[in-house]
Amino acid sequence: MRRRISVSATLLALTLLLAIANVGSAASPSSGREAAARRAAQQPSAAAAPNDVFAINDGFVTKTYHHFGNPANGILTAETWGETGWIEDAGGGVVPNNSQGVVRALKQSKVLRVAVRVELWGADGPGTERLLTNSSTVNSGTAASVQVKTPEVDVRTAPCLLWTQAFVSIRWSDNRLSSVSFEMPVGYFNLDAHC
Repeated sequence: MRRRISVSATLLALTLLLAIANVGSAASPSSGREAAARRAAQQPSAAAAPNDVFAINDGFVTKTYHHFGNPANGILTAETWGETGWIEDAGGGVVPNNSQGVVRALKQSKVLRVAVRVELWGADGPGTERLLTNSSTVNSGTAASVQVKTPEVDVRTAPCLLWTQAFVSIRWSDNRLSSVSFEMPVGYFNLDAHC
């Protein structure tokens, strides 16, 4: 548990640095196709809290799956992360407001469709792990990717350590079905003052 917490703190610091760096590079020009792809990947599939000033992705994990262990038979990339929304406080600073789990699957090769679902878990210490919320299952159909988010949880009442567990079902081009699940190896901290 101590290792999970220390690695989470390091990942949080890196995430904050990347968020600050991305704000500075947001004004740089890019091709129309790159910008459209980036906007499509960032489209939320659940409504964000209306008063969120910005959101930070926490504990990002990527897994690549090969059909029968061979990339020539098919490739799918699945990702999961926590998304924490931040609001302005009365003093003009920003504080965490809510968090939700996210899963996204990207068809790489020889994938007909993919269905995804995500759960957001939390714990205040060993033996206190509990499911906080979960998403519905969403199918990609013919789209190149699919993403779904859990409902947001209030960080003021959430446990101090959060993590996601993702569930992915892959229909390969040979019509076989694979079902996999994975979770963050290290959770992320709830940065609310009660923690």
